[in-house]
Amino acid sequence: MLVIEKYMTIENQKWILPSPKLVLQCIERWRDQDLRKLTDSEIDNQLSKFLDSLETYPVHTLQTTPFKLWRIRKFNYLFKDVEECWEPPSSKTPMGRCNAHRSPVLYTSMDLETPFEELNVEPDEQVYVIKYEVTESLNLKRIVSNDFVATEYNAKSMLSYQILREFIKSEFLRPVGKGTEYLHRISSSMCRVWFHSEDSDGWVYPSVHAPSKTNIALKARSAREKLRIKDVRIVRLVPKGNVKNHIEKFQSHPFYNLISMAIETDFKGEVINDQLSWNPSTEIGGIF
Repeated sequence: MLVIEKYMTIENQKWILPSPKLVLQCIERWRDQDLRKLTDSEIDNQLSKFLDSLETYPVHTLQTTPFKLWRIRKFNYLFKDVEECWEPPSSKTPMGRCNAHRSPVLYTSMDLETPFEELNVEPDEQVYVIKYEVTESLNLKRIVSNDFVATEYNAKSMLSYQILREFIKSEFLRPVGKGTEYLHRISSSMCRVWFHSEDSDGWVYPSVHAPSKTNIALKARSAREKLRIKDVRIVRLVPKGNVKNHIEKFQSHPFYNLISMAIETDFKGEVINDQLSWNPSTEIGGIF
């Protein structure tokens, strides 16, 4: 995987950020807002004021070619059209971590483990697994920057950078559940206002459920231009002890519960004229 990280600098000099006191004052004013009662445009306006108060702020760009990306969808009905493997139609797009209502993006993960954890997939529950091949380098805005990039900041700005980094992390990665869906307004506003440029393909950010793992949300246009559907399957998690004659395949199985669980493929999808045809399968393991 090719990864090139770029940092915004001022004529190749180190960043000079506002004082820690000013940064904390800006954060306090932001958190005084009752975001539950604001519209998307009002939150965007408040975030713009927050950034204007900071005067300058870091945005890191990641150029990467991860070769393959993964997506999992619940098996609620049988997919017949390959369009089901891409971003949802605008009319069916709810508000999400990186998108506003009716503004779809394609959510993917850089490994197969992460989406299984995020969807809380149960043993023997059928789900779709979609693998994408990345055909061109992706230009992504990194939401939560690296832990320590002292070489990019002078000594007085380093504390301000750390405060801002933790603020971004806590605001963007808030767990969202029933009754707190409005929190997605904050993270999606950050994508639109803070971590946005016309030439970027999307955003890279830590998984809420597995913070050491990485998710990528791609703008619909970029996903269609730079990804190719490589594999589509209907699979289940199965206890290893229930599957005979496949023990040797488990040793290289890249899944999160290596001791007890494996992926069993029930059907493999074949794309014919943009339609999906399903063929029975008994493959075991997550290498595909």
